[in-house]
Amino acid sequence: MKLVFAHIDEDDLLACSELYVATFRGPPWNEEWSMEDAFERLSDFLACPKSIAIKVLQNENMCGFVFGKILQWNGSTSYDLEEICVSSDLQKKGVGKKLMGRLEEVLVEKGVSKIHLITQRDSVPSSFYSSLGFSAIQNLVIMGKNID
Repeated sequence: MKLVFAHIDEDDLLACSELYVATFRGPPWNEEWSMEDAFERLSDFLACPKSIAIKVLQNENMCGFVFGKILQWNGSTSYDLEEICVSSDLQKKGVGKKLMGRLEEVLVEKGVSKIHLITQRDSVPSSFYSSLGFSAIQNLVIMGKNID
């Protein structure tokens, strides 16, 4: 399987949004994404200062992407991984692993020393990230509050 990696620009946002909606409306997520919401979400990520977004193409078709941003924190530089998406038919075939490998190469070139992300415990994505060497950061907790 020949894969091509490239940086995402504004011209890619429609294709990214279509892939995002198609992927996350299906199992195991079964979420209710609209094209408008997906487009706005991904556009916001791309507009962030120090955004790093990479697409992966197979036969010139969008089959995956990653979005995030570089942040400075307490003497080190980290990357907040906001979204990763791989076409449902290519999941568990090494595409996500190769995409993350390419992302790490780009980040090392930019002097980034850490990648942070948020995912659900004991989930398919959690297992994927664990297989790539990610582990829970014991001294941090993600907290939230509904205010409506």
